[in-house]
Amino acid sequence: MTDAAVPSVVLTLPERKAREAGRRAAAVAAVSARLAAYARAHGGRYLVYGSAARRAMRHDSDLDVLVDFPAALHAEAWRFAEDACARARLPADIRPLAWCTERFRAHVSADWVELA
Repeated sequence: MTDAAVPSVVLTLPERKAREAGRRAAAVAAVSARLAAYARAHGGRYLVYGSAARRAMRHDSDLDVLVDFPAALHAEAWRFAEDACARARLPADIRPLAWCTERFRAHVSADWVELA
């Protein structure tokens, strides 16, 4: 075995999970800034909820986003959010606010963060 094949640092599973949680938290911050700028420029808003809104990202967390834009801009705003998350290698659950039930809205509105 050559020296190149031997890792210089061995990380434990908890260390790997912590690093990934940190990477995802940083990705959420970057993506949130992009989404907020897009929302301001296009007259809509994104609502982030769940672990990202609570600042409790884990190694396996995704970014939960509700899209709330005028109907004519809705599809483009959704694609923008999908692309921003994909570029940051951040799994995302994106859905239109208009498709959500009142019960679901009430449940997530306690901790959502408006990006606009």
